[in-house]
Amino acid sequence: MYRGKPVIGITAAFDFEKSTSNLRDDYYEAIIQCGAVPVLIPVTEVKSVWVEYLDICDGIVLSGGPDIDAVYFGQNNMPYAGEISPVRDGMEIFLAKQALAMDKPILGICRGIQVLNIAAGGSIFQDIYAENNPDNKLIQHSQPAPRWFQIHSVNIMENTCLFSIYGKELLRVNSFHHQAVNETAPGFTINAYSEDGIIEAISNESKKFVLGVQWHPENLWRKDKKHLKLFERLVAVC
Repeated sequence: MYRGKPVIGITAAFDFEKSTSNLRDDYYEAIIQCGAVPVLIPVTEVKSVWVEYLDICDGIVLSGGPDIDAVYFGQNNMPYAGEISPVRDGMEIFLAKQALAMDKPILGICRGIQVLNIAAGGSIFQDIYAENNPDNKLIQHSQPAPRWFQIHSVNIMENTCLFSIYGKELLRVNSFHHQAVNETAPGFTINAYSEDGIIEAISNESKKFVLGVQWHPENLWRKDKKHLKLFERLVAVC
């Protein structure tokens, strides 16, 4: 069926108390700004529908959210891990694995970079403050500031997907996380670090477009248009 614009699926959060899937408008308005049609991917246990999501969507955004069950990277959940969304975990790990196999464009945001890395065989820190080297003094990664505020810089590596998008080595970002990529998955390249050594972006350069970032560009683009560039690249390759 012909479609005039790319269709980008965005994974939703899930509220167990209210039994609702939900998504901040910053995500889908960014996709609209870039000329594509956003589609909310609600959380469901019906696995046959997961396959339909992939068929409908030209590209996938793995959105931010709670912690990921450590069983997916071969660990037990530690006391410093936070809230887990088990149905969402299963669905998103499946979507990421299948999208990678299909070479479908993927943009992972915050939790999304972690889902992407785990789905491809990597691991994450369950808590960067508890599991990192105690001699490594971490900067602020869970900012007590508005979501649009750019609290720290990331250093972008040359000859990476992220560098090709921004064309520079330093970028200011926001930060709302206590977990982060630990061991990168096979086939993935580190694209950016924060100054304390936390991995801030990864990509699979052998794919059409597979990029994960640890910050939240969807909260930044309304005040700083350069943060639309990630969404523009996703839409352009779909």
